[in-house]
Amino acid sequence: MTSGKETLQRLNIRGLLSRLRNISTPARNNGLLLASLAIIVAIAILLRVLPMQWGATLSEFDPFFQYQQTQYVVDNGFASWFSWHITNEWYPAGRNVATTSFPGVAFSGAVTYHLARAIGLNVSVMDVTIAFPILAAAATCIVIFFLGREVGGNGVGLLAAFFLAISPAYIARTGLGFYDDETIGIMGILLVFLFYLKAMKNEGKLSTTVFHSIAGGLSLGWVFISWGASRYPISLLALFTFFLIFTKWSTPRTVLSYGILVAIGLGIAIMVPKLGVGFLKEFESVASLGVLLLLMINESSKRLTGRISRPTLLGISVAALGVGGILLWQLGIVNLSPTKFMSVINPFIRSDIPLIESVQEHRPATWASFYYQFGQLVFLAPLGIVFALRKLTYQKLFAVIFATTMLYFSATLIRLTTVLAPAFAILGALGTVEIVRTFANISVLQNIGRRRQRLTPRLGREFSAFLILTIFAISLVPFGRAVDSAYTPTTLAASSIPSRQQIGDWMQALQWMKNSLPENTIIASWWDYGYWISVMGDQISLADNGTINMTQIEQIGKIFMSTENDSLPILNSYDASYILVFTTINQAQSGNYLFGDEVKWRWMAKIGWNNNTYDQTLADTSITSMLSEAWSQSTTDQTTLDWYEQFKTYAMPKSDRVLTKLIFNGAFPGIDKQITELNLTHFQLAFASSENFVLIYKIIY
Repeated sequence: MTSGKETLQRLNIRGLLSRLRNISTPARNNGLLLASLAIIVAIAILLRVLPMQWGATLSEFDPFFQYQQTQYVVDNGFASWFSWHITNEWYPAGRNVATTSFPGVAFSGAVTYHLARAIGLNVSVMDVTIAFPILAAAATCIVIFFLGREVGGNGVGLLAAFFLAISPAYIARTGLGFYDDETIGIMGILLVFLFYLKAMKNEGKLSTTVFHSIAGGLSLGWVFISWGASRYPISLLALFTFFLIFTKWSTPRTVLSYGILVAIGLGIAIMVPKLGVGFLKEFESVASLGVLLLLMINESSKRLTGRISRPTLLGISVAALGVGGILLWQLGIVNLSPTKFMSVINPFIRSDIPLIESVQEHRPATWASFYYQFGQLVFLAPLGIVFALRKLTYQKLFAVIFATTMLYFSATLIRLTTVLAPAFAILGALGTVEIVRTFANISVLQNIGRRRQRLTPRLGREFSAFLILTIFAISLVPFGRAVDSAYTPTTLAASSIPSRQQIGDWMQALQWMKNSLPENTIIASWWDYGYWISVMGDQISLADNGTINMTQIEQIGKIFMSTENDSLPILNSYDASYILVFTTINQAQSGNYLFGDEVKWRWMAKIGWNNNTYDQTLADTSITSMLSEAWSQSTTDQTTLDWYEQFKTYAMPKSDRVLTKLIFNGAFPGIDKQITELNLTHFQLAFASSENFVLIYKIIY
């Protein structure tokens, strides 16, 4: 009879388990590893180019301003951005670009454009900005592979890259034409985390630690010049490092790496005009510097001998720093973050600010939205947390803190599910790998006798391979959802309607503005459409998604929610010649949902008078009731009749309000006006798109 040792040698069980645990090793499987990563990157790219079926354009609204900045930088040089004052936005004051925006996206896009031209690619700035999000997403999948590998090995890295590549939450912000902060913001944040975790390693040369720390600091600086959400990574690093102080993982290299990274990051931040030196007084900066001081005290306490113990000294230091911070805040020396960012921590603040609350992406997330965007990761990521805490390392501790903090923030602000996506991808990958590893270990059972230990394989390699394939198949479940999320036209191509068809109304309107209106024509509209008017329509807008002047947006709300006579003085004060509305109300005749200003009018009312209940005094169902009754006479379809019955109770503003008149007269030009208040006196229809979605009126004073 062979011994247990001989059986072990013959079956090479230890080698098999080692391979299952590590999934792959760089030394032996670099080719397979690179091929797998290349496939994942290809999947990420292919998903994000699906909207090209409906035409390659920029998407949403903010990317048009980012494109405008990039074009200006390419034409005039990088230095010109810092003194640029835009005159065709936020008329009459205009916009000081340097103090109201970040240069990171525009500078990155301009560099990409110059590189593309240098290697002989005949591309325009518009071409580069449309493709840039896809390239950034592909690069981010590579970055998260290395970050996932730091947390749990190559298997975690590959799965994390795959999960991020197909994440609807991430696709939504990195698809074709979505040229905005998140494209480089997410990649920059992950680079910061990756380099910091690498810098903390005690093995290796000190120069390697310094190199990774500098790289992390530069990455943090890149995020600072690109995105207001840069407050999150520096806060997370401070929180993570604070936990390290009370564990065995804090070493002198931690002080060195954290100090270099934070110093470089903050040094770059204060050079950004929108942040400036005043950023050092904000809570996030003060907290990060306070943690650095605490790190120094911690390392010094390890070398001190005396009556006071190290835990006591640390407790006193934490209390002193906390009290000092509160005193500095009360004295006005330290400031809290701007309201927009504080509302992420305390979402109840938003209920008192209609302008912030009106933005759809500022709404709290729901469990349904979480499941749609993350699928099986909703279950795998919590399992990953459990596995991480069972065999805790400082890398896994970081992943847990990353995920739990972002879970809270994204729950209060749905836009931040984009940042939650990489955190869930890493922990979901860790959970998947640990499940596979656990079942692979079950395939070799250990029978312990009285005199000797014997290892007997009960389940073979076929079972392990089958299990791995099964887990991988389960991970493919959200792939269909990823395709569904990506397979939709850009916002402009679909005329801001969530439909899988090309709708040319907005393109028609913008072309008409550009070609038919005199140069520098001032067009009043709700702030959503400001960038389209100024950048693509090449005319002057009063407000846009930058929301840099709340008072001016309030005045626009009053224009639409007032009577004609009351709105004219406000329009005249802005020298407006035309006024634009976007409405889909005529779609109701087909039983479709509404997406235009007929839905947004409540926010116009709330913001116009800074009153969360003012819309209730303006609500009127008489118009929709009249339309419903007129339409119901022309159909016998029960489903449509049911829709008409519901539409009958849909409230519009009162019939004498400017918005109601503009929508009704443009969307239904041939309908008999049974309500005389709907007649127009000071507005003349100048343009109506093919489906009567975009209506532009000349103002007659």
